Amino acid sequence: MKSSSRKSGQAALEFLVTYGWVMMTVLIMTGALIYFDVLNPENYLPEECIFGQNIICDDWSIEKTTGSTFEMNLKLKNNLEKPIIPVNITMYDRDNMKIAVCNEFNIYCPFNSEGTANWTSTNGGISWIPSGNPSWRNGKSCRLEAKCEKALISGFKETLRVDFAFRRQSGSTNHLINGKVFSKISK
Repeated sequence: MKSSSRKSGQAALEFLVTYGWVMMTVLIMTGALIYFDVLNPENYLPEECIFGQNIICDDWSIEKTTGSTFEMNLKLKNNLEKPIIPVNITMYDRDNMKIAVCNEFNIYCPFNSEGTANWTSTNGGISWIPSGNPSWRNGKSCRLEAKCEKALISGFKETLRVDFAFRRQSGSTNHLINGKVFSKISK
């Protein structure tokens, strides 16, 4: 009688030890996947730049320039029926906190111009630089370049919200378009 009781006790102990090792292996593997960021859903979401139908974002990049600064370049197309004049630009991080220090916003029209920006801003409204056409014509693409202070991590994806205020060339009312850029940080 003692021998069958001992065998069933040993079988139960072997069962628990075997499945204990399996559970420990599963926990270690899950921990490794979390540690190496394999289970982060942001890694599988596509990058995007959305400004709606009136201002179309054709291309974008976010580049870390130093430990606490980054540069964002957007190729935006005026899809409105009339020329516009930029009025103000404000940037927010993924937590909807305003990025307080954006030392420089430049808008180059046309997109491929390498010279002086047509509009520039330093922590305030946008002013026109009399080096080019004072309007952003409909159907034309321009480059928005922003240099801001915020620590971003290279290789990770970041969400930045851009509020772009403008008025029509012949109007006096300001309009606001909210854009979102979700992109991998380069460099």
